[in-house]
Amino acid sequence: MKMTKFFALLASVALFAACTESSKDEEKPQPQPTPEPSGAITLSADKTTIELGESVTFTVTMKNAETGETTDITTEASLYDSNLDKVSNPFTPTASGSYNINAVYGPESSNVLTITVMAQMPAVPEDTEPSNLTFNHRILLIDHTGVNCGYCPNMTDNLIALEESDMHHMYNEVTCHAGGMASGDPGNSNAANALNKFQSNYIEGYPNICVNFHTTTVGNYATATFLNQMRNVFNQHVKKDGASVGISLAVAGDATNVYCAAQIKAKDSKEYKAVAWLLESGIYSPNQAGAKKDVHRIYNYALRNISGTYSQSNVAGESIGWLEEGQTIDQAFKLPVTSTKWNHENMGVLVIVSAKDAQGRWEVVNTAYCPTGESKGYEYIK
Repeated sequence: MKMTKFFALLASVALFAACTESSKDEEKPQPQPTPEPSGAITLSADKTTIELGESVTFTVTMKNAETGETTDITTEASLYDSNLDKVSNPFTPTASGSYNINAVYGPESSNVLTITVMAQMPAVPEDTEPSNLTFNHRILLIDHTGVNCGYCPNMTDNLIALEESDMHHMYNEVTCHAGGMASGDPGNSNAANALNKFQSNYIEGYPNICVNFHTTTVGNYATATFLNQMRNVFNQHVKKDGASVGISLAVAGDATNVYCAAQIKAKDSKEYKAVAWLLESGIYSPNQAGAKKDVHRIYNYALRNISGTYSQSNVAGESIGWLEEGQTIDQAFKLPVTSTKWNHENMGVLVIVSAKDAQGRWEVVNTAYCPTGESKGYEYIK
């Protein structure tokens, strides 16, 4: 299916309610939501990113503090936007933009959900093999690096050699410019800082490769040794019979936002999380310590942003629920381009799907990368 291209700017929009005159005896009632979520009620939605003209259906639940039982109170709760205007359920926005919605039930106030409305989404490619569940497995390689790291150019050479090897189809790469060696680093971002802190217990100096979120690390070696180390990693952690999920995606954007539509298809029945990371390549860094050639001064796949709400304790996104074998789910991500120094034309999106490992941690089960303005179908094992 041909990807729908778009470069529509999303404007910040407000919802205006009709104002009516009221007397002193009959004033317009005003909602009084609690400034902070009380924790007693929870607001959820069937989707948080939609195309203009589509609808969102909300669900409100209340948890009994004594029994722990959860009750559906959707029909009894009221929904409001950030202007304290009442919102219908289902909610069909009439303009593109972001809408912050919360639920109120008596004195209780819920969490706030941000609903992103896109003028038009990119379209993922048509799945030509809907019954095929043998997905190529690409683990995640995170290069923790920095402009002041004199040994990091050697890792750049190693990663280029890895990309040119027969192992190139077994991973997707991210460079994280943060931490003690990244002062003044043009590849740095708030997202990179969060990722660096998230993996701080695994980083054994700079440069350092972290495999997935918690799997293992690989240090800085001579190229031949590094390639042998990586082959051992792939032999141990890449599933030869296929990944737990497959990922199909399409990416488009402009100087303000990059958008990604993704479809996830499950091979293994379990609960999953999904997240999109915004990456930029071609960043020129003239002051890279230890640089001996031009390629050492070019940063590729540098982490710029993470979809949704992220922190140093969560870079894996939110749960997309339990998927049964063969089930698909559509996801859409909005990734703001927050600096005028970033070049959206050199960006791409990495979608990461994770599931709980034996220790109960969310660990990467597959990844897929797509440059802006392109699309990528499911990557099946041939």
